[in-house]
Amino acid sequence: MHPIQYQGQPLRCRDNESLLDAFVRTGVAIDFSCKSGVCRRCLVKVVDGAAPAEAARSLPPHLQSAGYVLACQCKPAGPLSLAPKSPADMLTPCMLVRREHGADGSSILWFETATELAFTAGQSAQVFDGPFPAPIHVRLSGRDDAQGLIQAEVAHDVLPQAAFSDDALFGADFQLRGPFPVEPEGEAPLPAPDLALWHLLDHGRLVRRVLEAFYRKVYADPLLQPFFERVSMERVIGKQYAFLMQCMTGDKVYIGERPKNAHHWMVIPDTLFEHRQRLMAQAQRELGLTPEQMAGWARYEEHFRADIVKHAPWPRRMGGQVVETERYDSVTLDEGTVCDHCGAEIAAGSTVRFHVRLGQVGCPSCERG
Repeated sequence: MHPIQYQGQPLRCRDNESLLDAFVRTGVAIDFSCKSGVCRRCLVKVVDGAAPAEAARSLPPHLQSAGYVLACQCKPAGPLSLAPKSPADMLTPCMLVRREHGADGSSILWFETATELAFTAGQSAQVFDGPFPAPIHVRLSGRDDAQGLIQAEVAHDVLPQAAFSDDALFGADFQLRGPFPVEPEGEAPLPAPDLALWHLLDHGRLVRRVLEAFYRKVYADPLLQPFFERVSMERVIGKQYAFLMQCMTGDKVYIGERPKNAHHWMVIPDTLFEHRQRLMAQAQRELGLTPEQMAGWARYEEHFRADIVKHAPWPRRMGGQVVETERYDSVTLDEGTVCDHCGAEIAAGSTVRFHVRLGQVGCPSCERG
């Protein structure tokens, strides 16, 4: 057992237990998603104590030097005092290189960043300090990899061209907060059926075989497997098969949520989506799919990319209402069960607390930490 202090709240982390698992077990509120060190939502700052080096290995140098670790990757070997991530540490220092003038009076800013900035074109951000007397909102619109520059668009009524001379802006330092996710309006409509492709895939038999091979890879993959905790492989394969069958044939055989709602909590950047696509392509090649079959299948995968890829979670919506899933709740058990953290029996009539999305319940001993 290792004593942990987080925001003044004491708890104990068990041997070989991650900080994130200890937080969930004891009901400590913290942002998290992938549990594999990709999304960085579970960042915490080490105020006192020494965390294992691997807990920060994937973080950029400026976050490492500020003392940050990923709670999902940190298995303490001793006492730690922790604090939540600070908004001030999440800023990206930038230098303005040039401004271009749009025909409609807007401005296009080209700038360098001191640290890597991952974003998707169309996302918004906030810039301030330096030449900007007040924070302004920008739209991140592209990048020039050859010059190492990022492009942002600013509306004409936000940054009037006459307000700053180009000479005054050149080389100016400023801070950027973001990027902020842009949630699509509604869900992507179902794509047009392609019965010829379904028949080409041996009337769906090849689809089933590929999915079985693919999910064996997913459940063995350290980056993707944490998204499927407490979900059996057979269930995932069955639902994915039914969804693809409905997409390709038009038959209404799928019962379940569409990709946007089903993935609402999953922080999946483009790099992780591409990693997933590579595993799918491997499985398809191993089963002997032709380039034509693979390209037809890939059209359906790409159709829903905008509903899946994001840098922060989106709310889950049911009947137009937002359903909060990132919280703890309590329930009195009608029947006995076992603790999801230690395996101890929990008697009927006990009141237990659980994480709404994960559904994990803990015994009183585990909740006390």
